[in-house]
Amino acid sequence: MEDELLSLAQERMAQAEVFSSDADRTSVDFRANEFHAQENLSTHGYGLRVVREGRVGFSSTTNPDVVEDLVEAALETAAYGKPCRFDFPGPGPKPGVATFDNRVIMLPAQRMIEWGRELIDATRARVPDIKLDVNLTRVYREVVIINSAGLDTRFSRAEFDLGVSALLVLDGLVWIQEYENLSNGAPLDIGPVVDRIEDHARRARTRARLSSGTYPVIFAPSALPNLLLPFTVAVDGKLLEKGTSPFIGKEGRQLLDEKITIADNPLRDFGLRSSPLDGEGTPRRRNVLFDRGVFTGFLFDAATAAACRKESTGSASRDYSSQPRPGVSNIEMATGDAAQEDAIEGIEQGIIVYDCIGGGQSNLLAGDVTLDVSLGYKIENGALAGRVKDVMIAGNVYEMFRNVEAVGNTQRDYGVDFVPFVKFAGLKVAARD
Repeated sequence: MEDELLSLAQERMAQAEVFSSDADRTSVDFRANEFHAQENLSTHGYGLRVVREGRVGFSSTTNPDVVEDLVEAALETAAYGKPCRFDFPGPGPKPGVATFDNRVIMLPAQRMIEWGRELIDATRARVPDIKLDVNLTRVYREVVIINSAGLDTRFSRAEFDLGVSALLVLDGLVWIQEYENLSNGAPLDIGPVVDRIEDHARRARTRARLSSGTYPVIFAPSALPNLLLPFTVAVDGKLLEKGTSPFIGKEGRQLLDEKITIADNPLRDFGLRSSPLDGEGTPRRRNVLFDRGVFTGFLFDAATAAACRKESTGSASRDYSSQPRPGVSNIEMATGDAAQEDAIEGIEQGIIVYDCIGGGQSNLLAGDVTLDVSLGYKIENGALAGRVKDVMIAGNVYEMFRNVEAVGNTQRDYGVDFVPFVKFAGLKVAARD
């Protein structure tokens, strides 16, 4: 159908691009320690973008039998579309990146169910009063992009991950979250996951009191993405085009602590957003956003790059039902030289945060965040003293990351976030006694 769509659009005196995607999803769910459901879902859609008389039109469908209607709808919207200042990319070499391991696709759903049951049984053998929700999700994606500039390409990705949400009823509800990216085809190693859940369950039973104040705070890798969200929003080239990003005019300036290097890397092997080409067929590349604290630039798709007189960074994000726009892929933070044990040992009184909620509820562009600590521990005299409750951290992430005391020497894989821990010298903490 892709070739037919492109041919019909070109016959109508239009430049055109066809984007199609297939996705086959298998999901296995356990709820409260019991098997709940296995779901299988397949989707297939087509998106048609045209340029006619200098303006962009777009239409999409999941029905392969409406080729002429899809072309007509795209051409009609072009009459009211935005002026086109960009060219569709032509054919070229693809960068190398591992996105597919056959072991992921060949794994039977029954084995996914067995892994879930084994994980639950092993955890409950150590923590009998715990309740676990477990999800294993496997997705096979195939993308085809062809256009009137001669591009005719496709790529595929196999995604596979595990999410665990464990509940303890103590002085209220205590949630313990765990995650494993299994997209590289290696079998699930249950032992380390169970060890971490058991460790949290043991520590959570001891309650520690904390008064409001300014304390050293360690954000563990599991919690750090909550702080990075404003950065991933502010580097969107669309906000540069609109004049609303807080980073406008600050390229080349030292905005963060020199310990901080952050990159957007779609070429990371087996990342959940990795691909050789972006949503327009432009070759992907690793884009450093902050180099030792220096802001290096924005992310662009073709249209936004042209509007800002820049080059595309290969960052077009889309699905079949939407036009491209700049977007992040896999966020990486470079490691430092600190071990977590040493970072804790140096704190007389502070907290370590493993999970929090509320990061997206504040003024993201301004960098303001308000985070409720859902799982965290008080640090006292260089050791974990017990779980904290009813604790909130509020502040501005741009200011936080200008005063970083230490960055961890190991990186955790969270599928789309690859991050170490970060220790801040002093953050404002509000606690309710």
